Amino acid sequence: MPSRTGSYERLHSLEAMIHGLKRVIVAFSGGSDSAFLLWVCARVLPAADLAAVTFCSATTPVREIRWAISVARSLSVRHVFLPGPEMQSESFLVNDLSRCYQCKRERFCFLQQKTGILPGAQVIEGSVVDDLEDSRPGMQAIREAGVRSPLLETGMSKLDIARIAQHANLAFSPRPSESCLATRIDTGLAIDIPLLQKLAQAEEALHDMGFEQVRVRWNGEEARIEFIQSDLPRAFLERNMIDAVLSRYGFELISPVYSEYGTKGKRGGDHE
Repeated sequence: MPSRTGSYERLHSLEAMIHGLKRVIVAFSGGSDSAFLLWVCARVLPAADLAAVTFCSATTPVREIRWAISVARSLSVRHVFLPGPEMQSESFLVNDLSRCYQCKRERFCFLQQKTGILPGAQVIEGSVVDDLEDSRPGMQAIREAGVRSPLLETGMSKLDIARIAQHANLAFSPRPSESCLATRIDTGLAIDIPLLQKLAQAEEALHDMGFEQVRVRWNGEEARIEFIQSDLPRAFLERNMIDAVLSRYGFELISPVYSEYGTKGKRGGDHE
């Protein structure tokens, strides 16, 4: 084990907090932060006092589900899947600036009602201190639902997680976030299942072409594709093939400018 640094001091505080909670349900997206939290919980708590819950809906990328299954299995943690109740909420489907709040409110209220999953358990989730740096409407819903955020409460950052994960040889961290598919639709445009399915299928097809980090976004008129900077030269070279892929899924008008991933600008709660 490396010498104790600030990251490890925070890890020890995190482990003490988890131990004090005694029984927990981890709201587990499959992303690096919640995977790290689940790893810590599995180190500290008996298997009978820990469960991971993953929500599945049309907003959930398939790769995220696969990854969540793989991580929970590698940690020998009981893994429960629940349907995403946000798809039944008009307040979510209108896709206004409160979209993230509405989603988390629906999900955590639903989860808190599922007392049979692990009776007496505290629900926790994987927000970190970095999440305080910009507007995150979902944080309010987390607090309102009585959900705890141990990483945030003990001052853990993404850098802390990456450092500890590297030293511990964690195979599941760090990794890029897939993010909710609803973030692909411009704020103000209604969310519907067929559109989400088209976006998911188009991204999966681009992943199959070897583009690991890619977003297909919809502004109501055209699809815009975003790649990481290192993939942009190849994307331009294979432009015709990429356009054909998107056309296959119903996107006839495709932005002629391939944007760099992460430069989409601010669009009300459109967080990765």
